[in-house]
Amino acid sequence: MSFQELISDLRKVESQLVRQLGGIRNAISSLEMGSAISPSIPHRGPGRPARTNGANPVRRRSKMSAAGRKAVSLRMRKYWAARRKASAKVK
Repeated sequence: MSFQELISDLRKVESQLVRQLGGIRNAISSLEMGSAISPSIPHRGPGRPARTNGANPVRRRSKMSAAGRKAVSLRMRKYWAARRKASAKVK
């Protein structure tokens, strides 16, 4: 192997390492900017997303009351009874 081939091979390896380093830097910056769940959600402390300035508010799910759960349950029972009835007519 000549000296020039050795230098050429070393430059190829160097360019591969530079590409890998760029990927590692991108991964690190993504992890620093966001939480592990979603890179777009800033992370503060153990499991708590940080509050933003209102541009992208964190959506929270409201709790369903017992009456609301009962209403949904009755509605779904009626829905599935109608589905069973329609299925029985087809057969």
